[in-house]
Amino acid sequence: MRFHFLIAVCSLSILSSQTTDPNKSGFPHDMIWFNEPKNPQPGVVHKGYHSAAMDKEVGYNIYLPPGYDAGSQRYPVVYWLHGRNNTESSDSYPVQYLADGIAGGKLPPTILVYASGGSQTNYCDSYDGKYMAETTVIKELIPHIDKNYRTIASRDGRALQGMSMGGFGAMRLALKYPDLFTSVVAFAGGYRRPEELDVNPHPSYAEMFHSDKEIFRENHPETWARRNVAKIRGRLAIQIYVGNQDPGLAGNRHMHALLDELKIPHGYQEFDGIAHNLKLLAANVKTENFEIAARSFAKHGR
Repeated sequence: MRFHFLIAVCSLSILSSQTTDPNKSGFPHDMIWFNEPKNPQPGVVHKGYHSAAMDKEVGYNIYLPPGYDAGSQRYPVVYWLHGRNNTESSDSYPVQYLADGIAGGKLPPTILVYASGGSQTNYCDSYDGKYMAETTVIKELIPHIDKNYRTIASRDGRALQGMSMGGFGAMRLALKYPDLFTSVVAFAGGYRRPEELDVNPHPSYAEMFHSDKEIFRENHPETWARRNVAKIRGRLAIQIYVGNQDPGLAGNRHMHALLDELKIPHGYQEFDGIAHNLKLLAANVKTENFEIAARSFAKHGR
């Protein structure tokens, strides 16, 4: 008995000593859309807006470049989409890479917005209208940012990026709305195939897609790549990053092959020895994702 008690105490001690992101929220909890950061990144401020689509407050974090408050210049915006079980205040691409790139003259002054997409939505609208992640990002957050900040309020000044579920979301939204964005960068996108719902269902897919493969297929990036190929090809810069130890590697390779099949120009890079880890991916990519966005801003802003 005493032996089992000691094991339990030791196990609790180990669990409590593990560092966890204080901003993570996950299913089956009701998705929390307004999450103030416990440990904010330097220069990043948390704000919010009212979502008419869901009748609730939705948060976002925003970084404004040096000189923003002193002038009248308009700036391009990179929108970052977080991954599953995360919020606008966790799973964030380190702003320091952008800040250092701007300070060193490598990158143009740029606004960075960390969106809130609900912890389990895949940045889609749920079949029953309860969770409206796509609607709130496309029809509420972006207009709110354009109204309240000095942005370049057109596709010439917008880029979309994300990790994991956010990589899936960034890819599908950019492919679905190529008239809104000049570039998309997807880190380790969670490109689960519709057929996998039969084999390995996740509770969130019941919440979002009624466990219906065809509803999920309609929302899949592959569907929108095929449907909008003429609008995408040559107009939208696309980059995929993934570690070669990532459990979702096959899905990323499939997305890469699909874009090749459709003759949609894009970049694809695998990193040796990296699993599903944003910190390690970012340490390799550094400012390259922002450079991709900046080149597209310059190209389309002429």
